[in-house]
This record gives sequence, C-alpha cells and structure tokens, in this order.
Amino acid sequence: MPVTEARDPYGAALGAVRRFADAGRFNPGEPIVVTELAAEVGFSATPVREALACLAGQGLIERRRGRGYFYPALTAAEIIDLFELQHAYVHAALTLHPRGLALLRKAVVAVDPHEGSQALFAAIIAQSSNAALGAAHQRLLNRLRPVIAAERAFADDEATTVKAMVDAVVAGRIDRLLEHLDAFHDRRCACTLGLVARPA
Repeated sequence: MPVTEARDPYGAALGAVRRFADAGRFNPGEPIVVTELAAEVGFSATPVREALACLAGQGLIERRRGRGYFYPALTAAEIIDLFELQHAYVHAALTLHPRGLALLRKAVVAVDPHEGSQALFAAIIAQSSNAALGAAHQRLLNRLRPVIAAERAFADDEATTVKAMVDAVVAGRIDRLLEHLDAFHDRRCACTLGLVARPA
C-alpha cells in the first residue's frame, strides 16, 4: 500500500504566497484575486484566502474591506518611516555586543560590499543575538522589499559605502560607523520620491 504524505494546504499555500512576494511576483498596488492565485499555486481558494489573511496580519499583504487583497503600495512618507525604523534597529543592534567587538567584526567582515547595505544591516542585527529584534527587522524587510529592489537599481556607490562601514568596524571605530550609517540614512530618505516613482 503506498504511503500518502500528510498535507497541510494552509501551510503550503502560505509558503507559496510568501515565495511569490519574495520573488517580486506582485507589483505595488496590484489587486490579488484569490481564485486566480489559488489556480496558480495549485490549491483551493480556502487555504489561499487563509494565507492572505495571515500575511495581511503581518503587513506583507493589504486587506481592504469589501475590496479584497492587494500588494501594498507604500507612500513616500511610509517609506521614510520604515527607513527610520530600520535605522533605529541597526543602532539598537550595535548596542548589543556586550562581549566586545569580536562578534561584530566577524559578522561584518563576512559581508561582501557588493551585496549591499541590506546584507550589512542583516549581519549587524544577527550578531546581536536578539530574536525579537531579528524578527521585527524581517517583518520590516518584507514591507520594504520592492523599495529595496528599486533602491539597488540606481545606487551606484552603495558598495563603497558598505566597505567604509565594514572598515570602520574592523578598525574598532563604532563612532565612524555611526557617522556612515547616519549619512547613508539621510541619502536614502532624500531619494525616496525617486523610489516611489520608479517601478521595482
């Protein structure tokens, strides 16, 4: 008798919709038609609807009462708010290295500057070993994903900036790192209108 695998349609649908969002399958502001998405991922509408409701609760998908689900389109003010929050998360992570700079150095030297600022920020936050901070940062990244893609498309000096930040940590100059972080944050906020106008 063949063994049938137990299936979790909700969990599988949730994973599929997350992968679509991560891969940039949805455009900002795009309506998500449950029946079409269900056919595309190969599940019935019920687990897909439940997955969308869960992701709406996490802020990855937007639910508009009476109109259905949409992939969120962020305004310039919302993007700046999220940039401010990420900036605060990185600052918080930098205060969480009580055993000295060794772990922070190890985390940042593993980052290839060409992977960009997000790789560096993720490394800094991960070295803090603060699970709540890591989870909050991941939720923020989910919201910022299309913005980050647009940002990388025209940030020609980002690798140089990331290298300067890494060099500051290696030299033990957290004060210099903070200066670079603040300057980078200011440049990001200044470019926000361009990010809203550009497709990801």
